[in-house]
Amino acid sequence: MRRVIGFLLLAIILVGIAFGLGTLPGEISATIGTYSFAASVPIVILAAVILFVVLYAVIRLLGAIFAAPGRFGRGRHQRQVRQGDRAVTRAFAALAAADPKAAKREADRARRLLPQSPMALLISAEAARLSGKPEEAEASYRRLAEQSDSAFLGLRGLLRQALDAGDWTLAADFARRAELAHPGAPWLRAERARLALRTGAWAEALALSGPEAPRAVMATAAADAADDPAQALRLARDAFAADPGLAPAAIAYARRLRDRGEQRKADAVIEKAWTRGPHPDLARFYLDRESDVMARLKAADRLAKCNPEHGESHLIMARTALAAKLTGQARQEAQAAIAAGLDQRRVWVLRADIEEADAAAGGGEAATFAAHEALRRSQTAEPDPRWRCAACSAEQMEWHPSCPVCGTVGQVAWTNATAPATRANPPVITLLPSEAP
Repeated sequence: MRRVIGFLLLAIILVGIAFGLGTLPGEISATIGTYSFAASVPIVILAAVILFVVLYAVIRLLGAIFAAPGRFGRGRHQRQVRQGDRAVTRAFAALAAADPKAAKREADRARRLLPQSPMALLISAEAARLSGKPEEAEASYRRLAEQSDSAFLGLRGLLRQALDAGDWTLAADFARRAELAHPGAPWLRAERARLALRTGAWAEALALSGPEAPRAVMATAAADAADDPAQALRLARDAFAADPGLAPAAIAYARRLRDRGEQRKADAVIEKAWTRGPHPDLARFYLDRESDVMARLKAADRLAKCNPEHGESHLIMARTALAAKLTGQARQEAQAAIAAGLDQRRVWVLRADIEEADAAAGGGEAATFAAHEALRRSQTAEPDPRWRCAACSAEQMEWHPSCPVCGTVGQVAWTNATAPATRANPPVITLLPSEAP
């Protein structure tokens, strides 16, 4: 109803204007050369209106003619976009169905229709990867990585390619660049930590790991790998502070203090570690600077007093006493080590050495018999402790920050074969056996 009323009002207004113009008096004339024209005012106004309408129609027609190619191109582009989107969708469906041929066919179609589309590049790369064409996949991933809005997608694909190829150094570089392109991805930080461990970049792995990681183990390894003495000292100090009972950490810290000429501080570190957990390597490091046997015996006595009831303290006293040819004291300390719980082969072999030394010094048949008896007891005694992985139980000849067999980090502990190997901290990451450094 409103539209009808509005139309009627417009018609009335137009009729009124036309009537008003028709009643206008006057005449308009024009002379051009020898020609003269004259017409009434209403006729001139009508002619002007008709001319304006004709010119407007001509201009619109010309504009439509000139714009036709552009509209045709836009329409064609829109059709290509729609067809490309459908090709991308079909390619994703083929990838989900694990159909590499269909995925590759639709991905190639999407690339032809949408050559600059990140989604087309991504689906093309994934299809090439599924089809077993890593070179094509890498080329598409690199094109993605060159575009700012899709750099992360490209770098993630290149990271996966490098991991599949076993190029850990290249993978670590792609992981770093991917995190710069998209900071804060937890899985990417964990992947960077794993790659840092794989490439032996212990300092980087330490920086990337959280508080739940075996930081003492990683800091010890980082200190051993550091070229800068100041950095090595700082890392070793951090490792010892994180776990004073970890013998390799204590030795790493004490060695750097000794290298700086701070012998007393180095001794204090070993003594503190001995109170937490005596270990033969601690004693070996503590005593190796003493060349005189009596000086070694005095040093061993100082160390043993830090944890006097422990079997290792008695054992180190027995060894140094034997080296000083004090067989009586050595026998007493060895027996005390057994009484303290070290009923192990190494202790009974040491007892045999003591008795043999006593026999050589004139101890007679009793000493010889005691030596044979000690050797016999060594056959049935508990196995000697070893470095053993708590994750896979593989024994090692020396300490490693990560198990050479299973690749678990921070799980190599000093224990005997009859006791479970445990570490206070869980592993930060597990590498495949073929990846263990």
